Amino acid sequence: MAKPVFIWDLDGTLIDSYDIIVDSLCRIYKEKIGIELNREDVYKEAIRYSVGHFIQGMEKQTGIKFDELKDRYSQISGEEKLKIKPMKHAIEILEFLKEQGIHSYVFTHRGRSTEPVLRNIKIYDYFDEIITSVDPAFARKPLPDSINYLVDKYHLDKNNTYYVGDRSMDIECANNAHIKSIMFLPKDGYGLATGKETYIIEDLLDIKGIIKKAQ
Repeated sequence: MAKPVFIWDLDGTLIDSYDIIVDSLCRIYKEKIGIELNREDVYKEAIRYSVGHFIQGMEKQTGIKFDELKDRYSQISGEEKLKIKPMKHAIEILEFLKEQGIHSYVFTHRGRSTEPVLRNIKIYDYFDEIITSVDPAFARKPLPDSINYLVDKYHLDKNNTYYVGDRSMDIECANNAHIKSIMFLPKDGYGLATGKETYIIEDLLDIKGIIKKAQ
């Protein structure tokens, strides 16, 4: 049987970046509206939905164009990018997959900061290809264009290809591409199961058990 293949989301899945994301969103809100937000409320929305969803709400409240708010967010969060750490056991599971000859790819909404972040935490070289929001050829999640591109380019078996993410749009994206999905829900997180994921894990090392089942 062919070996499984893993396509990874980044924020909240392989990289521990949500505190920086929340700090950046709160800072923009204070700048534009003059109100201090409850960090926990922002944290929940950023995880359960997306940064884009939050900024759309800010656009409606302020009348400031989405692109202007998004650019400011990217500027602020970009200044903090080298403070981002890997998620617990991220390096261990990537190293395990590499040792097993199992290929990994990335599809993320993160933009130009992707490469410096991954190089700083020394996981950039674990991936065969990385697709980010900078590439205009690919639609954003939950549309499956990027996954379909990887499947076609690398002749991946959809029945043995997994997309790993921590939000509902990751699961929806995988389902739209007709591949398997893994929802990463750490015990101390705010993510919610969708009921449509193939697997739910609490620790990235749980992927070892999924691989064993697939063999």
